Amino acid sequence: MRDLFILIFLITVIGGALILYAKRASDLDDNVNFSAVSRETFLLLNNVLLVITTLLILIGTLAPLVMEIFGMGKISIGAPWFEIAMLVPMIPLLIFISMGMHSLWIKDDIRKVFDRSKFLFITAAIIGFFIPAYFYGRAGLLLVIGSILSIWIILSSFVSIKNGLFPNNRKSGINRSVLGMATAHLGLGFFVLGVTFVSSFGIETDRSFSVGDTLSVAGYDYRLKSIKNAPGPNYQAIEAEIDVYKDNSLYTKLYPQKRTYIVQKSPMTEAAIKASWNKDLFIALGDSLGNDKWSVRIQYKPMIRWIWFGCLIMALGGAIAISDKRYRSIE
Repeated sequence: MRDLFILIFLITVIGGALILYAKRASDLDDNVNFSAVSRETFLLLNNVLLVITTLLILIGTLAPLVMEIFGMGKISIGAPWFEIAMLVPMIPLLIFISMGMHSLWIKDDIRKVFDRSKFLFITAAIIGFFIPAYFYGRAGLLLVIGSILSIWIILSSFVSIKNGLFPNNRKSGINRSVLGMATAHLGLGFFVLGVTFVSSFGIETDRSFSVGDTLSVAGYDYRLKSIKNAPGPNYQAIEAEIDVYKDNSLYTKLYPQKRTYIVQKSPMTEAAIKASWNKDLFIALGDSLGNDKWSVRIQYKPMIRWIWFGCLIMALGGAIAISDKRYRSIE
């Protein structure tokens, strides 16, 4: 069922995009000239970088399968490859996005682009260094770069949103294309900021746990209070009650479960999550290790909600842009 859903989703997204492209392909025959410094140039560079990223990910995904098919042995391409495949093109892409929002269509001057963006960049540099250094106690090179670029995009997006809501030509009304673009870029900024902090400060650890034990992870103390049976409507469960302390004060209680459904007869893990705007605490109950010990997986994910929040804002930006009537007119 899951495979069918993914297949339908891919057909809808990819097929819909190809149909829209085919419908408007004739409009692309017009010759449009633009200078080396223009918003079109930044868009073109970003598209090239996205294609490079896609190819690198495709190579990492298909290379093990191709080598196995042709009898060249088995290889495993893991996280380091995909991290590099995303990191190397993404840094210049984020720079071009921010500069592109401050550039004009058709023709612009690079000095004017820098003049429009330098104040926001300096502000982003200060904030981008201050947040990780002050709130998380360290500021590595890639962490600071990701933080600065994401905040630069967020600040630039707010300026563009203001321009979309209050255009210079008041008679033209709200510029929905600019507003939608800026909103989508705002979501991208939140997304990148969330990814940066999760990858830099996220912690995942597997431990053994007994009743009365205390485990310390990322400044939080997890104390296993009890293990008990917790029957459900269509399953039998073993439930752990875990008290979480922060600075010797009770922060929250978590109740992860190990469920066995009556129909499936297979155990399922029901994780317990304490979600907040700036972090998620996640704990999952594993298998019994004997002698009243249990395996548990504890995760600390700072600002992970900002990733999903950014995706929602990007979708909202796309919806706003689509509502602009100029995108549906054929001249």
